[in-house]
Amino acid sequence: MAYNRLDPQSAAERAVSVIGFGYDLSNDIRLSSCKPGPSGTRLIEMDHSVTQDLVFPCGVVVKDVSIWIKCDKGERTRFRSDVLSFNQMSEKFNQELALSGKIPSGLFNSMFKFNGSWQKDASAVKSLAFDGWFISLYNVELARSHIVLSEQVRKEVPTSWDPAALAEFIDKYGTHVVVGVKMGGKDVIHVKQLRNSNLQPPEVLKFLKLLADGRFSEDANPAEISGKLKDETSKPWDLQGLYANSVKPPIVNQSKNNDLISISSRRGGVDTGQTHNRWLSTVSHSPNVISMSFVPITSLLAGVQGNGFLTHAVNLYLR
Repeated sequence: MAYNRLDPQSAAERAVSVIGFGYDLSNDIRLSSCKPGPSGTRLIEMDHSVTQDLVFPCGVVVKDVSIWIKCDKGERTRFRSDVLSFNQMSEKFNQELALSGKIPSGLFNSMFKFNGSWQKDASAVKSLAFDGWFISLYNVELARSHIVLSEQVRKEVPTSWDPAALAEFIDKYGTHVVVGVKMGGKDVIHVKQLRNSNLQPPEVLKFLKLLADGRFSEDANPAEISGKLKDETSKPWDLQGLYANSVKPPIVNQSKNNDLISISSRRGGVDTGQTHNRWLSTVSHSPNVISMSFVPITSLLAGVQGNGFLTHAVNLYLR
């Protein structure tokens, strides 16, 4: 939507401003979901006595930025995943967020349209895969050697097993601290193979490739792609809506055998349902966050009374 679009200057300023903010990892990746610390400050200590004018690859300059915040040029990549299990794909998404473990993140759940419990969602699918273009214009990152939680936040950690107080802390500050922001755009197709499907991984990958090649081609013919699927796999898809309705991403389509679901989505740029290449040309003018990197708040609480209770509460909450 128009009110969510950022011009290059605003995007750079927002990316810098949320470094050190809190984040609830159960949420999808959004700049608007970042949680400031006390009085709107960062959750971490930062020396502002020495600052810099941070120059971005796009030519934008953000003034008075801490010297501990850096900006690196991004890259443009096309990536197709393997066909993975639920837990394997969740772990892969976590690695992109600089996290370990298999607990599903909000980004993972959003991209694959999961909205139940971890166990329920995992039991409903046989495999997952995705194919897309990832346009990273730049990465804003905090030097990892300078991540110290502010004294005010440390003092607010509940010192006993008090569910209400622990929930209040998580609601206020989130579960993690933002230490990196990747800005640009992405255009991705995600595929879910449901538990009732008898397709083998190569067949799932074949579906994904046909869908993605069609979406990312300037002269794609949905009817022709649908025909190929019918002829080559005898598992026909109704693909007419996949491209015609792209003005309202994400677009969710289901196979006629109800065993495969595709979710097509774009982030960043100006999406009016145009072709991939035309959308691509708008990303530099209206970038948005496509990924972040995090550190757990609890990893910054060594020696703080109540850290064990908060760690347990966060694990229960995210599961």
